[in-house]
Amino acid sequence: MSVLEKGLDMKRVALLFPGQGSQYEGMGKIWSKKFQGADRWFEEANDILGYDLKSICTEGSAAILSRTEYTQSALLTVSVIALEQYRQEIGIVPAFSAGHSLGEYSALVSSGVLSFADALRLVQQRGIAMQEAADAGLGEMAAVRGEELETLESLCEKHSSPGQPVAIGCYNSPRQYVLTGHQAAVARVTIAAELRGAQVTRLPVSGPFHSLLMSQVAERLSGVMRKFTFRESQWPVISNVTALPYANAEQIRDGLILQMTHPVKWLQTMRYLEEQKVELAVELGPRSVLKNLANDMTDKIRSFAFEREEDAFELARRFPLHDFISGCLSEAIAAPNANFNEEEYRTGVIQPVRKLKEMLQSAKESGVTGAGTEARAQRKEALDCMRLVLQTKRGQEGKECSQ
Repeated sequence: MSVLEKGLDMKRVALLFPGQGSQYEGMGKIWSKKFQGADRWFEEANDILGYDLKSICTEGSAAILSRTEYTQSALLTVSVIALEQYRQEIGIVPAFSAGHSLGEYSALVSSGVLSFADALRLVQQRGIAMQEAADAGLGEMAAVRGEELETLESLCEKHSSPGQPVAIGCYNSPRQYVLTGHQAAVARVTIAAELRGAQVTRLPVSGPFHSLLMSQVAERLSGVMRKFTFRESQWPVISNVTALPYANAEQIRDGLILQMTHPVKWLQTMRYLEEQKVELAVELGPRSVLKNLANDMTDKIRSFAFEREEDAFELARRFPLHDFISGCLSEAIAAPNANFNEEEYRTGVIQPVRKLKEMLQSAKESGVTGAGTEARAQRKEALDCMRLVLQTKRGQEGKECSQ
């Protein structure tokens, strides 16, 4: 595990990944401009999915992008692109990752549990199954603000029936809860809540997610889930269902299946992060929904939406360039060597280590902050040097891993 994977001795950070509803028309165009490596991820996604996801993300209409079969793959890909930019520009690995609903898959990619390719294949199957359920036209979701939780739960119990269920699908903040279930039952509860003065917003999703109406989708996803490899997590990922870190791969599989029919405990997740002394939360993906929710419930965690230029700049300022380079240098030197080819060692270890030392000295003397185009280029160069050293020191094993 590299220094970027261990994190530097700084504030405890959590990475947050948004779920369905955060998508917007043209979001791929924004990230393609922000991050030079975006096209590579879009190309990989296009190959895996069998259609042009990049066009949907950059030029597709809001109506197309809001179809679950496309939305989920689009959000995962854009979130991973944001993650890669974060790694290059900031590089501080978190104490925790968490994702809201679909965002949990992005969180699992961030921590190495799932590869991007496997997560995308899983999400594609998840999206198709959920779209089929949504096409039945029986359900919907609605956000409610300004109503007490106990009252909302009581209204759900009153207006729910075996054939027309309604329940809380997301505990988003102390002031916002999301209803999910049969369209008629959701309508009855929202009307009752509005009469009491609550604010109701119908969500731009195409199905009754996180409700009992998704039981068949959960069963279908269970069969798909067994075909994929879940690796050991590099740091804790918090479950939507329990609001606690997953303990092992089997628990992750079960959690992703249960997530389909159980509520997202986002409020409880943020409370857990507070208890664990997390100080900074970084939202990686489109919009700033999770940042806004965090601001709605806590003043102990400073939240940033990485898509916002001012937030990205402030994060880079907080994590100085010389600390980043120093971390890369420390990991390059500390890594054990298994390559005894003198020429490879000279070009793949000695030269890049020397370059890192020169960059570190220059960063200290110049006083360049963590932000801006120059700092971004130097972070990337330092990261490339460190990766080259690690690959070279691993010898033949490193070559195989890079292929």
